[in-house]
Amino acid sequence: MALKGNKGEWSELYVLFKLLAEKKMHAGDGELKKLDVYYPVLNVIRSELNRNMEYCINNDVVLITEDGEEVARVSTSDFMEQSKSLFSYIQEGFKRNGAFEIPSINDFLKKIKCEKIKAKSMDKSDIHVVIHDYHTGMSPKLGFSIKSDAGSSPTLLNASNATTFVYEVVDGSFDDEKMNEVNAISGKRKMQDRVNAIINMGCELKFDHVQNPTFGGNLRMIDSCLPKILGWMIADSYLVRDMNINNAVERIRNSNPLGYNLAEGHDYYGYKLKSLMVCSALGMLPATPWNGRYDATGGYIVVKEDGDIICFHLYDRNLLEDYLFNNTKFETPKSERYEIGSVYKFDGKYFFNLSLQIRFK
Repeated sequence: MALKGNKGEWSELYVLFKLLAEKKMHAGDGELKKLDVYYPVLNVIRSELNRNMEYCINNDVVLITEDGEEVARVSTSDFMEQSKSLFSYIQEGFKRNGAFEIPSINDFLKKIKCEKIKAKSMDKSDIHVVIHDYHTGMSPKLGFSIKSDAGSSPTLLNASNATTFVYEVVDGSFDDEKMNEVNAISGKRKMQDRVNAIINMGCELKFDHVQNPTFGGNLRMIDSCLPKILGWMIADSYLVRDMNINNAVERIRNSNPLGYNLAEGHDYYGYKLKSLMVCSALGMLPATPWNGRYDATGGYIVVKEDGDIICFHLYDRNLLEDYLFNNTKFETPKSERYEIGSVYKFDGKYFFNLSLQIRFK
């Protein structure tokens, strides 16, 4: 049976081919420009359906082994040829929606013992790579998360029922009539319009709590004030109709709702948001209790629109933070799916829910 995947999923397989063909990973900066720094690739390990396959680079030949036993030999030039072919199909995939097959690649996938396209969704590490690490002189096996710009913009943190932020509508004159008036607002920008309508009625959206206690706990693992900071930023982004995260951080710095002493130049808000994004990229899942450990122990690999791949090694955390911070935005998920964006009444008080979702621009 032919494998089927979307553009992002096929990009994970493209990374495998590209690493084995070029035998190195280049580092990148916060603007996705390739740096002179690179890490030699020695082995790549992929988890297949019921086994792990190891792709060992030996000069210009890739030895494919299972449990230490050689099962195939393939030249690096074959991987280069297949990577170019695969990327052309991924680019063609811009014209398609959803998953698609690439029949011409099936024989090669069988040859290299590849049984699936995407890594397990519960694991932030999409691929494991053994590199020669210039920092330590060692050759560790490191897990990397993969994101692709060769397709629709991927998410950094997905919305779910766990990522709901609950706000109280604070104002003594707010009543059922105004609630119905707000909830009657429709259209493509109804979420932003409803938030603005509430504020224009002289009310305030006061952050109350994160609805899911697990996600709330995960956020407090990163920083005890992070739920309040995100609560302020999400509502503010809807209010001013600007979802870019770097702009949102600038606004919260200027407003300083938590009353930090900013006189000495401490970037409290920016640092905490960058920490959230790194944790989301490498380990933290909203609905799963998080112990603070990263699944993707190596860092991040990005497939650029032109097919180049860029590595953000955890040793260069500043570059990874800059990339995530400069290239992400808050996004509005479907309100009907997550029961957000409508005023409701509970114990005589009025509440309004918004959801956190972060997507690459």
